Amino acid sequence: MAKTRMMLVTAVETLDEEKVERLVKIGLERGADPLDIIEDVRQGMERVGYLYKQEKYYIADLIMASLIFQRVLTIIPSTHNKQNKDSCLKSQVVIGTVEGDIHDIGKNITVGLLRARGVGVVDMGVDVPPESFIKAVQENGAKILGLSGLLTSSYELMRTTTQSLKELGLRSDVQVMIGGLVNNDVREYVGADYCATDCAFGVKLCQRILNIDVDSLPPLAGVL
Repeated sequence: MAKTRMMLVTAVETLDEEKVERLVKIGLERGADPLDIIEDVRQGMERVGYLYKQEKYYIADLIMASLIFQRVLTIIPSTHNKQNKDSCLKSQVVIGTVEGDIHDIGKNITVGLLRARGVGVVDMGVDVPPESFIKAVQENGAKILGLSGLLTSSYELMRTTTQSLKELGLRSDVQVMIGGLVNNDVREYVGADYCATDCAFGVKLCQRILNIDVDSLPPLAGVL
C-alpha cells in the first residue's frame, strides 16, 4: 500500500492524469481511506508548486495539476461525502476570488480539500464584489470568510469587504482569512485575522477555527 501511495504522489507530480485516476481507483478498491488518497494527491501538488517556483513548470502545469485534483475529488465515493453531511451543515466557509481578479487555482484546491474533510463550503467563484461576499456570509451563517487574490489591486477589495463586515456588525462573528499573493503587511492593511499562502495549511487553520481534527496542529499565528 505504501508503494502505491508513493506512486500516486509521483503520478501527480508528473501530471500523469490517466495514471493518477487508475491509482486512485485501485486504492479505493483495496479499502484505502479517501482522506489518505487526497493527502497523497495534495503532496504531489505540493511538488508541482515547488517545480513551478524553480521555474521548471509553468502556469499551464499548475492548471493541469488543479484539473487532476478536481478529477480525483469526483472519483471519491459519495458515501464518504454523505458521512460528512452533518459536519457540512454545521461548519460553513465562504470563499472566493475578489472583484477584479480571476485567478482561482489556489482557491479551487482549498475548496476541494475543505470539502474532502467534511467542511461545508460556499464557493463564490471569481471576480466577486464585496456585497456578494457579505450576502453569502449572512445567508449561510459562515464562521470563516476566505478572500483570495493574486493581483495587488485585490488588496483594496479585500479591505472594503472586511470593513463592510464591521459596519454591519458582523465582524466579530466571522474570521477573515486572505490568500494568494499576500503577507502579514497585507493582512494588517486588509484587517484580516489570518493570511495563508499554502493551501494545505490554510485548510488546517480552517479546521482549527471550526474545531475539526486539530490535534496535530501547531499554535495559531497571524501569518501561515
